[in-house]
Amino acid sequence: MEEEYIEVIKKMPYVHCARGSSRCVKCQEFAKKPETYALVKVFLTPSEYARPMTDIIINNERIYGAYDILKRFKDIIEAKNYAKEQNIDITFY
Repeated sequence: MEEEYIEVIKKMPYVHCARGSSRCVKCQEFAKKPETYALVKVFLTPSEYARPMTDIIINNERIYGAYDILKRFKDIIEAKNYAKEQNIDITFY
């Protein structure tokens, strides 16, 4: 079965796994890194895999879904250029 998803660019923290920094030593180390803009694949349907969760806004509705980071950008300019080239939504919050 193919999973339904949407790709967006938003400012994201570094995470290692779905357990988060309260239960994972590697996630605690990653939490010290500053957030960067990233290309994020947000799954709109439940998945059989454990993944961290994030929220996105679709048609003025807040949606929570598991996600995978596909690409990180060095700065906001690179993220904006990629979003424009690929016709991907970018979130500025």
